[in-house]
Amino acid sequence: MARTTRRSSRSALLLLPLAAITVVAAVTWFRGGSDTAPALGAVAPAATPAVAADAIAGSPERDTAPSSRGFWTAPAGSRFVHRVVDRCDFTIRSAEGGTQPGGALHAECLVETLVCDRRDDEILVRQTVHEPTFFLPDGRKVADDPIQASFVAATAAPVFVRLGTNGSVHAFAFATGLDGDQRNFLRGTLSLLAFEAPAAGSTSWTSRAADSTGEFDAKFEVRGAVDADEVHVERTRIRYVAVAGNAEVPKHELSGRGEATFALDRGWICAVRIDEHTTMSLPMLDLQALTHRRADVVLVESGMVEVPADVLDAWRRAVEPASGAAEAIGRYAAGNERRRWQQTLNGVGLGQLLTDIERLLAADPVDAKAVDDAFQRLQWLLKLDDAHAAALAEQLTTRQLGIEVARVALGALGAAGTTAAQNALTTVRSDASVAMPVREAATVACVQLDDPAPSLMQSLAADADGTSELQGSSMLVLGALAPKAKSALADGRSPVDKLLAMENDAAARGDLATWLLAVGNAAPPQTLSIVQRYAADANPAVRAAACVALRRVSDADAVPILSNATSDVDAAVRREALLELGRRPSPEARSAIEHMASHEVDVELRDRARRFLAAG
Repeated sequence: MARTTRRSSRSALLLLPLAAITVVAAVTWFRGGSDTAPALGAVAPAATPAVAADAIAGSPERDTAPSSRGFWTAPAGSRFVHRVVDRCDFTIRSAEGGTQPGGALHAECLVETLVCDRRDDEILVRQTVHEPTFFLPDGRKVADDPIQASFVAATAAPVFVRLGTNGSVHAFAFATGLDGDQRNFLRGTLSLLAFEAPAAGSTSWTSRAADSTGEFDAKFEVRGAVDADEVHVERTRIRYVAVAGNAEVPKHELSGRGEATFALDRGWICAVRIDEHTTMSLPMLDLQALTHRRADVVLVESGMVEVPADVLDAWRRAVEPASGAAEAIGRYAAGNERRRWQQTLNGVGLGQLLTDIERLLAADPVDAKAVDDAFQRLQWLLKLDDAHAAALAEQLTTRQLGIEVARVALGALGAAGTTAAQNALTTVRSDASVAMPVREAATVACVQLDDPAPSLMQSLAADADGTSELQGSSMLVLGALAPKAKSALADGRSPVDKLLAMENDAAARGDLATWLLAVGNAAPPQTLSIVQRYAADANPAVRAAACVALRRVSDADAVPILSNATSDVDAAVRREALLELGRRPSPEARSAIEHMASHEVDVELRDRARRFLAAG
């Protein structure tokens, strides 16, 4: 496969799924944010059946715990109301496209906490979110948004939370009927009020905590004297060990800190301030998702009230995990999106959409947004009705569509991802009578699949390991899909093992560069050792591919190799090293970029290095 074709295939692998990311961002988060919003009023205690606190003091199942000075020592019956202002800003960053806004979620609410019961090593609290409000950039409240409405609905019932006596969350009891998005919204809000306090005599410690993103290790430090009326505890996140929606923890960087203030005379948390950054890699897309969370929590009311009567049942029900890592997320948004498209496409046919796409592509100049809108309509038509996928395959294999329209149609099949759509892609790419550019486009479109069918994986593996004209693109896509495959191939090997076994044949035909790119797509544990073997290869195309293959290898292992490559005699190798360094936030990567910005002889690469530095 020629160098230009290989680069084109790699670019397609990186760019085709961007439409899906954009759609998810649009339906999951509210665009924009606001620094100003109406103040929230006072809140009445939640209406829960209750009995007097002194009526249960002698119960052997409970301990109201006398009030004592400390961090989380408030007795049963203590009631606290905190005002919460929480803002998350999202951006997407790529080496080639720079940083683009991804939206914002700006919410305010009141959280009422009632200490229901205490045991030797746990505290049971009931927390109710009142007056949740979401805001647009101009300060207006969000209205008529289904996701906002879903989050508001999630706050209709209180949440019972089991806390450790140090304030760490042990488990939740959510209302029945909530989906993963709603539970994680509640986790994200309530986790702001669960800040770990020191054990007796401790001023610095590490511990594992949880939030809606997953589970993370953190360092805690006491700031100020422990015997003061108020004590400040600072938290610095170290690393996530589990992340929602990911079988493996993506590469990520954490910065910023959180700080909690404890009122020792009340025995409870009185203020929290969060200013934290998370950079999470999306390795299959060569993208990074950046989140900046700023939150302020302030105690606005406290007192004593009656204790709920349903405490024992709440203890039993509070078994849902503190972390949101295992939640199935996006279901509400996906279901709402499906219903919206069913209404939008009611009465629309396949032929009509293909005609629209042909007309749009023939325009001069081409309206890219209009083409993308038509692409979205086509992919949803295919997703909603399998018969359309089969009909489209028939038109593609009988050459009824021009090449440019065919490319858009094949991309829509890949985005649809249904079994029928995958069958259509396999049919087109396997039909030797179909024009090679169309078969190539069908192959590359497969990279969008989240759950590749065994028959499609077998087809890709056969072409990658044979003498097909689709060998190079099939190998690249095989690498991209191999980690997602759930079944072994016909010979009993996994797709990853099959790919690794192709090394000698790739070397024999002079195509190690493509094989290395495919290995980088799959990112097996052997990736680093493989790259180390080829980082100094005589062929510059191989050295360049070795740089690209490092994109899912940790900074500690990858940056030294990439830094060396910035001094390569071949500009193409230096370019790939720079692009890979540009997506890494580590100080070592930045140092290598700074060196290129000062010493690179190629003007274009020197300017690119300077743009990376300017972008931060």
